[in-house]
Amino acid sequence: MKIFIDDGSTNIKLMWQDGEKVYRAISPNSFKREWAVCFGGQRVFNYSLNGEHYTFDPISADALVTTNIAWQYSDVNVIAVHHALLQTGLEPRQVDIVVTLPLAEYYNRDNQPCAENIRRKEENLMRPVTLNDGLTFTVRSVRVMPESIPAGFDVVSKLDDLDSLLIVDLGGTTLDISHVRAKMRGISRIFGDSGLGVSLMTQDVRAAMAVARTRGSSYLADELIIHREDENFMRQRINDASRLAVVQEALRDSHHRLVNRVIDAVKSFESYSHVMVIGGGAELIASAVRQFCGVRDDRFYLSEDPQFDLVNGMFAIG
Repeated sequence: MKIFIDDGSTNIKLMWQDGEKVYRAISPNSFKREWAVCFGGQRVFNYSLNGEHYTFDPISADALVTTNIAWQYSDVNVIAVHHALLQTGLEPRQVDIVVTLPLAEYYNRDNQPCAENIRRKEENLMRPVTLNDGLTFTVRSVRVMPESIPAGFDVVSKLDDLDSLLIVDLGGTTLDISHVRAKMRGISRIFGDSGLGVSLMTQDVRAAMAVARTRGSSYLADELIIHREDENFMRQRINDASRLAVVQEALRDSHHRLVNRVIDAVKSFESYSHVMVIGGGAELIASAVRQFCGVRDDRFYLSEDPQFDLVNGMFAIG
């Protein structure tokens, strides 16, 4: 079985075909060192790799930071991919997987595939993982694709020859921008910033949460970002409700800075006719990107589930 995996730093997105049906799944990344305590009938995912113990824990303030470029080649990346595979409902088996690398890692300074980074990614995910009291999948082969570009496959296949698509992909850690010619006949330009992602907001929100006497994981901070317009939700998640304004201010200010930095990167691109915004942070920047680029309404693309756009394109190509 071949499984397509967009192994982002915040969530793992998967897509696969079993018989005539196509399935997809999403699994958040929130892991800490040391095993969790088993209690009752709730399943606990305790993993071993490279002499270390890890467990999935969505709320722990000690959850390991995955919003950095080192994540792509780390032990936690391997654990997260195997954990996501176990969330598919498939029985553990041999699988061939297709994964991703940010543009800044996949391509070198000459805009050519970086064989060393691709090899590192492949070798990293070929390592076996042990699950306490359970079985894991066996990765038979790994193929690596660049981020953002595959997401536009369906759109560019329908464009006229003189048209082109600008794909703006904002993830948890990275911003990837690619300018793709019609029919996938070539890539006019790419840009990758491995230090700009939704994590810019996550870090500020976590700091504000601490001021409000709420020490939580990045996963919890991201939930506040998602529900930033829902005051009742935030009150339920913050221990000191009198400091709610501090958290709200951090959300507004960090969002403003994130948008400004994304637009600064988009400014260096021109001559595109269509624009597509994808990734887990797409909804945070879509309105500003649309306004800045000034393309017609029918030439701007924002799907209902933008964080699945990349894995959808990978599946279509593969």
